Amino acid sequence: MKNIVIICPTNRDFREIEKISTEKQYRHYYIFYGQNPRENLSAFDPIRFIEKFHRDFKGISIDGIIATHDYPSSILASILSEKLGIRGVGIFPNLICQHKYYGRIYQKRAVPDAVPEFFLVDPSDEKNGRPPYFPIFIKPVNSFFSIFATRINNLEDYIRFIRSFRKHNHKFSKPFNILLKKYSDLEINADYLIAEKLLNGRQVTLEGYVHNKKIEILGITDSIMYPGTISFKRFDYPSSLAIKIQVRIIEITKSFISSIGFDNGIFNIEFFYDRKEDKIKIIEANPRMASQFADLMEKVEGINTYKIQVDLSLGKKPRFKKNSGKFKYATSFVLRSFEDKRIIRLPDRNDMEKVLNFFPEARIEIYGKEGNLLSEQLQDMQSYRYGIINLGGNSKQELNDKFQQCIGLLKFDFKNLK
Repeated sequence: MKNIVIICPTNRDFREIEKISTEKQYRHYYIFYGQNPRENLSAFDPIRFIEKFHRDFKGISIDGIIATHDYPSSILASILSEKLGIRGVGIFPNLICQHKYYGRIYQKRAVPDAVPEFFLVDPSDEKNGRPPYFPIFIKPVNSFFSIFATRINNLEDYIRFIRSFRKHNHKFSKPFNILLKKYSDLEINADYLIAEKLLNGRQVTLEGYVHNKKIEILGITDSIMYPGTISFKRFDYPSSLAIKIQVRIIEITKSFISSIGFDNGIFNIEFFYDRKEDKIKIIEANPRMASQFADLMEKVEGINTYKIQVDLSLGKKPRFKKNSGKFKYATSFVLRSFEDKRIIRLPDRNDMEKVLNFFPEARIEIYGKEGNLLSEQLQDMQSYRYGIINLGGNSKQELNDKFQQCIGLLKFDFKNLK
């Protein structure tokens, strides 16, 4: 029996790993961050975490390590995999993907036409560190959950944003800076921002994996936004983008992924396709699976990407037949509010069981706590996500009909603050 460690698991990790573990070939272990570092990352010491890992698993033969989040879990998985001499994404390619400025540098070398103009911003130098023009899109070089990622239209907005960033960013950058210093020779730390020329067009996410240096493409998902925002409304798989455009996206992906030596893991890369200019641009590359899409792949392709991740962590070649799922299409619907509200009632177990009785393939995730504000849950800077519903169907209309039935069965109640 193989021993696999899941670092800093989410509820989704528990759910999906349980669903794929029918063969009983693996023994799963879980190791957690500690006391809620997502709310206070400045209190998280990654070196102590690594030491704790070695203490907790002393005498246990570890065969694979899994992490499904960029920060800080996936870099910890890379470090521990290298230390233990087991299969995993290397430290260097992981850091290049996570550090968005160095990511752009390496993308520019490999696929220059697919990279927008970008500038490093020093938030400690409010005057001399300003971008040369506006509007821009700005985010931390170590971005996390779209926090401090936003469009800046003018100098006034920029100054306000920088002052807010300086006040709060220590919560996110400290652990990453410790790891950068100890495990790389990269000179620019995570206290900086990256500003980029605005991108337009259709947004998609390509997911793939590398096994023994061979790149395999899993599929491309359409990312649909609420109009005029950077907040996701839903994710549709497979993409409806023209095949010839998908082929170009795949070529860009393979060039970049091979250039940084990425191996033995799943990756996903977000793109914009501007139809008017017929240009493809990389938004960002992520050195881990897109866990929200794991069951979308299963519904259509017949393979859950958690199973692929487990196989890769053990050095096994994933084996599956594409297009062998139960459905032609799958969508991840995101429930959001653009106003902060008090949570009066959330769906209970009975509500969710009613949905599953109608739609056994559904995945339901509910965020928040009754009595709390939506804003008390970790959120982006523009909206308040309170749920996800993943469904499969054999037409887009069937998917939308199923979603509306789910909304009718799941009982939410919110109180306006005004």
